[in-house]
Amino acid sequence: MSNKEIAIPDTGLDHNIAFMMASIIFRLDQDLRDTILRKLDLTYVHFRVLQYLYERDGQTIGEIARAIVVRQPVLSRVIDQMQERGLVRRKPDRLDSRLMRVYMTAQGKVRYIEAWPRAHKLLQDALQVLDAQEQAQMRVMLKRVADHICE
Repeated sequence: MSNKEIAIPDTGLDHNIAFMMASIIFRLDQDLRDTILRKLDLTYVHFRVLQYLYERDGQTIGEIARAIVVRQPVLSRVIDQMQERGLVRRKPDRLDSRLMRVYMTAQGKVRYIEAWPRAHKLLQDALQVLDAQEQAQMRVMLKRVADHICE
C-alpha cells in the first residue's frame, strides 16, 4: 500500500503548523549562526541563555531550561561552558544555599548586546510580510500556545 492510498487527514505540509514553525526557527537559527554568533564565539543555546538572562537575570538552571526548552543536564553543561568563557557566573541563592542561580556577567551582556541587533533584524526581515496588526496577533496567539504547552 503506497502513502497516497492511506487516508490520513491534514498530512500536507501546508497544514502542518509544527513543521512550518520548526522550518522558520531552524532557518532563523542557521542565519543567525552564520552571520553573527560564530563571530562572537556563541552557540544558539548560548544566545538563548543570554537572551533569557538579559530579561530575567539570576534564574536557576531549571528555570532557564524550562524557559528555553533545553533539557536540564544539557543546559548544566552549557552553563559550565559559558562560565568558562566568562559569559555567566553561578552564585548560591541568598535564601537557600542549596540552589544555584545563574547571572549574566558584564562580558555576557556585551556579547548579547552585540548579537541582538542582527538577530532582531533577521526576525524583522522574516516578519515584513505581515503588517503590524498581523504581527501583534501572531505574538498573542503564539504566547497563548506557548503558555498552554509549557505549563
